Amino acid sequence: MVGCMDSSQGHGGLRQGDPMSPYLFVLVMEVLHMILQQLIEQDGEFRYHWRCQELNLFQLSFADDLLLLCKADMRSVNLFGRGLDHFATLSGLHTNPHKSQLIISKAASGLRYSLLAIFGFQEGHLPVRYLGLPLISARLSIADCQPLLQKIDSRIKGWGGVQLSFASRVQLIKSVLISFEVYWAMAFILPKGIIKEMIKRLRTFLWKVPLLVVTKKWLGRLSADRLRKVALVSKISLP
Repeated sequence: MVGCMDSSQGHGGLRQGDPMSPYLFVLVMEVLHMILQQLIEQDGEFRYHWRCQELNLFQLSFADDLLLLCKADMRSVNLFGRGLDHFATLSGLHTNPHKSQLIISKAASGLRYSLLAIFGFQEGHLPVRYLGLPLISARLSIADCQPLLQKIDSRIKGWGGVQLSFASRVQLIKSVLISFEVYWAMAFILPKGIIKEMIKRLRTFLWKVPLLVVTKKWLGRLSADRLRKVALVSKISLP
C-alpha cells in the first residue's frame, strides 16, 4: 500500500468473477512485459516474429489469456522461458502446461521437439481460439467452423440416452443449440455451407430421422429451418 512503512501480509484472495480481477490481471501482465522487455534489450539478438518486427511487438494480453510472439529459434524461445521463470519466482504464478500451447510454423518444423521441450507445452495449431472462437481476420471457411458443428454434435450425442418428447426437443433447439450459432454469428458471417449443415443436424434431432425432404406440404408447419429462424429472431430481439 502507498504510504505504508511496514510490509503487510495478505490473508485472502479474489473470488472468480470479482470486478477487480481484470484490473489486477493487467497490472500483473505489465510486470511480465517489463521483465521480457529488459531481457530482450540485454540480449540484443532476440528475433521478433516477422509480422511484429516493425512494432517491436512480442506480447498480447487478453482476459486471462496471454500470447507471446517471436521467431521460432532456440535463442528467442529460451529468452521467453527465462522470463517466465523469473516472473514465476517473483509472483508465484506458473504457466499451466496442460492449458498452454506452443504454435510452430512449418518452416521451423525441424526444431519442433527442441522448442516443445523448453516449456513442456502441448503443440497447438492455427487458428488460435479465444473464448471459443477462432482468431482470424479473413472470411471464415467451412473448415474454420468445424468446432461449431462438433459442439452441436457433442451436445446432441449427450442427449441421445434421454427419452425426450417432441416439445422437449423443440425447446432444446431454441434454447441451447441455436445459442451456439448466435454466439458465432455475433463475431462472424457464417458460410452458407455451415448453415446448411446446422439445419441438417437440427432436422435430424427434431424429427428423429436422418433425412427429411421439406416439400410444399410442410409450409406453415414446424420445420427445422423455420424453427431455427424463429429462435434466431427471438434471441436477437432480447435486450
